[in-house]
Amino acid sequence: MSVKRDAALLYVIQACGYLVPLIALPYLSRTLGPDRFGQVSFAVAFMQFFITVTDFGFDLTAARKISIHRGDREMLTRLYWIVTISKGLIALLCAVIVIASVEFVPALHDDRGVILISLLSLAGTVLSPVWLYQGLEKMPMMAVITLATRIVSLTALFFIVKSSADYLATAVCFFAPLLASGLILTAIAHGTGMLTSWQKITRKDLWEQSVEAFHVFSGSAFAFMYTYLNAIILKFLTGNDAVGFYVMADKIVSPIKQFFGPLIQTMFPRICKLHAENRGKEADHIVRKVVLTVLLLNVCAILVVFVGGEKLVVLAFGDKFLPAVPVLKALIFLPAVVGIASVLMQLGLIAQGEVRPLKRIYGVAAAFHFVQSIILVKEFGATGTAVSVVLTEVLVIALICYERRGARSRRIAAGAQGAQ
Repeated sequence: MSVKRDAALLYVIQACGYLVPLIALPYLSRTLGPDRFGQVSFAVAFMQFFITVTDFGFDLTAARKISIHRGDREMLTRLYWIVTISKGLIALLCAVIVIASVEFVPALHDDRGVILISLLSLAGTVLSPVWLYQGLEKMPMMAVITLATRIVSLTALFFIVKSSADYLATAVCFFAPLLASGLILTAIAHGTGMLTSWQKITRKDLWEQSVEAFHVFSGSAFAFMYTYLNAIILKFLTGNDAVGFYVMADKIVSPIKQFFGPLIQTMFPRICKLHAENRGKEADHIVRKVVLTVLLLNVCAILVVFVGGEKLVVLAFGDKFLPAVPVLKALIFLPAVVGIASVLMQLGLIAQGEVRPLKRIYGVAAAFHFVQSIILVKEFGATGTAVSVVLTEVLVIALICYERRGARSRRIAAGAQGAQ
């Protein structure tokens, strides 16, 4: 498949992935009621933290190595077992923490059943070799299987869940698809010859892969911190209304931020391979084209919001949310800067193995965001939060560009030494 066809298929599947949960929400909210629906929703959010920890940055670092060594089945198999065992050990630790939490934290006792069922998705995170399929440029196959398991679980949900007493069955339908798709994808990888039989690995292998992944994880952790602190800062400095206005604007902007994910996922293994073949100039040319695409498409979104933002807010949320329009007009610049930052980070740094700067970049960004966010929120409320997020991501872009320049200099120097 070509890059364009791969990306197009991923976009279709991503759209379906958004629609599938939306179809279930009205039915579940009426059938389960606020209390049981809230329990399941809390379990989803609670487990998402542990899923993020278990992923640990392996998806990007391992996908890069897979794309470089795609012709060496023994190497692919070694990487598969290194990553799977590493994630399994982290997941085991997370599971112990989860079980201890539901046993010893009184506030979680009533949610024990739902949270324990949510461990199915943690197991699925370990077994799902997303990074393998991405590195081998088989993302559409993986996405189709993932979507199919969601559709099957959604269909089962409508047949099984008939009252609030079926909330545990709802949890199974929510958390089982990730495990099911992981098992299917693993079976396909072994059955179709992507991988060979077991390859011996050592503790040193596990340690080296984990250390490399940690740089990505730590950068993501800093980004996660300054992203999710916004509502908390708003709550304490201004009040619930400002939080509501900001969250509303963020709900509109979030799908635009995620729009470029399939394009970056599709391009990532190609760019990794180009860097491995010392074709850095060609890779840089592609990265510039992707950045330009991100800019052009976001200009359209910015124009739509500035021309029809009021109508959009009233149509989606009602007249009471009109004060959120200035917040939306500030926040609509975020998809552009986040998109550019994601392209430069994944395709410009990680693709050539430059993972160490990520912790430094996002650590500086987190410190900057915390300071200037408080100042802007005190002065401008929710609009100040929106502006502060955009400014932080602009700083991230500047820091990534600085690190890319250093990486380019090292690449040129290495090429000159190799030519001597």
